[in-house]
Amino acid sequence: MLTRTEGIVLKTQKYGEADLIVTYLTSDMGIISAFAKSPRKTKSRFGSSLEPLTHGKISLWGKEQSLPKITQSDIVSSFHQLRESYTDFVNISKLIEIVISLTPAGIPHERLFPFFLNLLHILQSSEHAAKDALHLITVIRLLAVIGYAPRLKGCGKCGNESLAFYPDSGTTLCTKCASSPDRRGKPFMRISNKAIHFYAHSMEWPIHISNRLKPSPQTLSELSGLLDRHLTFILSKKLRSSGFPGASNPMPVRS
Repeated sequence: MLTRTEGIVLKTQKYGEADLIVTYLTSDMGIISAFAKSPRKTKSRFGSSLEPLTHGKISLWGKEQSLPKITQSDIVSSFHQLRESYTDFVNISKLIEIVISLTPAGIPHERLFPFFLNLLHILQSSEHAAKDALHLITVIRLLAVIGYAPRLKGCGKCGNESLAFYPDSGTTLCTKCASSPDRRGKPFMRISNKAIHFYAHSMEWPIHISNRLKPSPQTLSELSGLLDRHLTFILSKKLRSSGFPGASNPMPVRS
């Protein structure tokens, strides 16, 4: 059975001496894995089309239940500039890890592919030397698209104002709601109004104009730490990419 689709290479895994297992985010099948025969033997265009982040048009042969073979792969956009920038690649690796960890394989997601492709184009076209705010915004918006964004605007139970974020609930909780018998002693993070306002703007503003936002380093550190704690609770483990040199350090959780 021949299948044609578009895909973005999320990662590759060596298989044997010259073969690869390629994981794609596709436009119509969600996340899939496919087998590439001998791309590591030569620096051909076929091998180049399997580099991480590459957007390509691919042809697959095989049954849906088995690992299909890549019979053709044509590059649409290579995004090689992003691979060559250490900071960009580290931060995009975090996005990829989030996508793979929180998105079930083989299930179409109508919004995810065009959204992720748009992110790559925006990051590549950004002329700003420092992209710390932009990279954090991409994480926030990605979590929103796949349905795992934390709630920071008011208490998640009653809606009252709160500056205490509880990772186990994925939301801020006011003192009253957090003091119920079943919640006493749960760890939380104290966050600032500036961080909450930046988070709200990050969710509302179009990403391509988000460089107009000028958060302080403290605000970026706060939100980065909060998102790391949020994801650690959801996944029951810390993201590997958070430990890369250059990744943001999380803020402490209080109890």
